[in-house]
Amino acid sequence: MDLPKGFYGITDERFGCVESAKKLIDFGAKIIQYRCKNKTDRQMLREAELIRKLTRDAGVVFIIDDRVDLALLVGADGVHVGDKDFPPCEIRRIVPEGFIIGLSTHSLEDVEHASCCDYIGVGPVFATTTKDKPHPTLGVELAEEMVIKSPYPAFLIGGIALDNIESIKHIPAWGFVSVRDVLANDKTHFERMLEIWNS
Repeated sequence: MDLPKGFYGITDERFGCVESAKKLIDFGAKIIQYRCKNKTDRQMLREAELIRKLTRDAGVVFIIDDRVDLALLVGADGVHVGDKDFPPCEIRRIVPEGFIIGLSTHSLEDVEHASCCDYIGVGPVFATTTKDKPHPTLGVELAEEMVIKSPYPAFLIGGIALDNIESIKHIPAWGFVSVRDVLANDKTHFERMLEIWNS
């Protein structure tokens, strides 16, 4: 499956997971990741099924955070994993052909060791409030070096907002992730971010 360039949307429990997905679709996101940690498996299944229908109807790539089992259950397009989850090469053994695997990276060493994935996330570029215990901030220079050295398409993530996106638009990344700054604001705010990214 082709991986769209540009903005990569992620749901956030602070704004409602299904509501986040609806807003991201309305804004024109072409990739949406379901990331909601504080739910039961059954709650996550119901929400993921709803978002799977929304994304399928809108022609949006649907990724599930961490949970390969949930991704397979709802027929998601892929899964995104971190350094404490199952390794991408092991996941590749059990998923269908064309299944997308994303991997979080937080250092040059992580990028060098990445394998069996379709894209990487590089971050956090800036300080972030999305995660309770975020990894140390990379900064623009290190994030750029990681993107350049990656053999995989890379999405920048972590604290990216309208007031700092200008400082990263020169990095040859596949796209960027912004969670709170997008979900907390209106479509005009988001369109301005895209305009700067694409300029």
